[in-house]
Amino acid sequence: MFNFRRLLALLILLSSVVLTTVIYRHLQQQSPKEILSMLPENIDLAVADLHYTQNEEGQRRWTLDADTAEYERDSGLAKLTTVRLLFYDAGGFGDVNLQSDQGQLAQETSQVDVWGNVRIEAESGEQLFTERLHYDNQLRQLSTDNPVRLLSSGVKLTGVGLWIDIDQGRMVVKDKVQMTLYPSGREKK
Repeated sequence: MFNFRRLLALLILLSSVVLTTVIYRHLQQQSPKEILSMLPENIDLAVADLHYTQNEEGQRRWTLDADTAEYERDSGLAKLTTVRLLFYDAGGFGDVNLQSDQGQLAQETSQVDVWGNVRIEAESGEQLFTERLHYDNQLRQLSTDNPVRLLSSGVKLTGVGLWIDIDQGRMVVKDKVQMTLYPSGREKK
């Protein structure tokens, strides 16, 4: 048993030395300039698996998750990929989940812009689809000038432009509004 422990310790030590040597040689082959040139010039900080919660008066207002975030100090903007926003207690909608392919967070104002397959699902069951959306943190409002499609139980609504007041649970579709009502039990697409 004593020899087995020594053998195991020796194997671990030997593996560590080999791994350190391989990493050192790999890094030695690339000059610091080559390593730095691989990084984007205007990015000051890059983060994987971002998780950010906005609190106001001791209460969670919203949570932002992204697969990646690249922060530019000069502009104060963080570019995001695979964005997920959760708005807590959004008026009559309950908790609201937003997902998109990409986004941007303005650090100073906590304004969020998202684009690419934007999808919103409310706890109350509504689903909204668009290509681009803006969140104004001071006003707690979502808005877009793009076409939108809303699905709710028995209702399909389309239009162009949207404004949502999160705290009051109010929504306005601005233009070219069309609505189809479905009797209960029929599919909507």
